[in-house]
Amino acid sequence: MAPYTRPEAILKQAEGLIQVGQSTTALQSLTEVFSTKRFRSTALSSLEPIMIRIVELCVEMRRGRTAKESLMQYKNIAQNSSVPSIEIVIKRLISHADAKVVEAQEKAEKAIAVDVDDLEASETPEDVLLGAVSGDQNKDRTDRALVTPWLKFSWESYRTALETLKNNARLEAIYQQIALQAFNFV
Repeated sequence: MAPYTRPEAILKQAEGLIQVGQSTTALQSLTEVFSTKRFRSTALSSLEPIMIRIVELCVEMRRGRTAKESLMQYKNIAQNSSVPSIEIVIKRLISHADAKVVEAQEKAEKAIAVDVDDLEASETPEDVLLGAVSGDQNKDRTDRALVTPWLKFSWESYRTALETLKNNARLEAIYQQIALQAFNFV
């Protein structure tokens, strides 16, 4: 990264990297924004879109630790001046993670529906016998492979959000909202 680059330019560069399939590099360049001291004095209106994009990329790549570290840094920068900005970013993390769980559940249902369409073409006699003996375990295996990783990540997102918001009187209202959502988790 150049000695000083405008946040808008870094976001545009990251979007270009995502377009060509280099999401990991884009995430790295965006997280570097918060590691430099110069950006601590940058306006939050410029940093909020970067933070939202970091959260989205972390969810897409299931990078919980990166999301947590970035949220903590952003909270430290924004907690004194803009609590609604932190709230927007946290809610984006939770909603995006929950959307991925729903998407995975739909994929799992479609995968099971595809298996039932043409028994002769897709299954061998051994698979048919195994399916008769094992019962509904095919759905369980599909759910375990597709849905469970996203459920774990979604729960981790709730924990990250609550850890980021805890012990701060200014963030108490959003903490309570996220805690209520966590109680109603799937």
